[in-house]
Amino acid sequence: MTVTVFGTGTLHAVPVEDPLTLPDPVPGLVVTTRERGFHAEMQASRQAFSAVRALTRSVPKAYGADPELGESAELVLSELLGNVVQASRETEPVPLVVEVYATSTGVEVIVHDAVPGQPNRRDVALDSAEAMSGRGLHLIDLLTDRWTVEPSPLGKKVRCHLKAE
Repeated sequence: MTVTVFGTGTLHAVPVEDPLTLPDPVPGLVVTTRERGFHAEMQASRQAFSAVRALTRSVPKAYGADPELGESAELVLSELLGNVVQASRETEPVPLVVEVYATSTGVEVIVHDAVPGQPNRRDVALDSAEAMSGRGLHLIDLLTDRWTVEPSPLGKKVRCHLKAE
């Protein structure tokens, strides 16, 4: 990124270090920094998920938001990605777009996917010792102050906002 510095009547372009450290190259993952966050286009894989989760965790600290939101944002992202993979066919690639931004009030996590329909809320208690899955949307309810499902060029996007305390 470059910033224009105004001095004694002369404009100078000065390179500025981006506060976000991009992950090492991962097959099927393209990450672009954006203002106060990042945009990632990816095919679902363990490597891509791991890189994007780590990047998500670092956004609040890198852009001056409450650093304690990093772990919660990472957990919200993990739940959203897991839901997409569970709802997808095992034999087909799973394209995703992930966006994470520090906002003036917290952190926004957005996942675009091609899975048709709304996320399914299962009737599983958060403290159930027997349930192996089904808690994701309940966790998202607890960790975010709001979340929405909206149309996206890929299909739909789930937008979650985590508010700083």
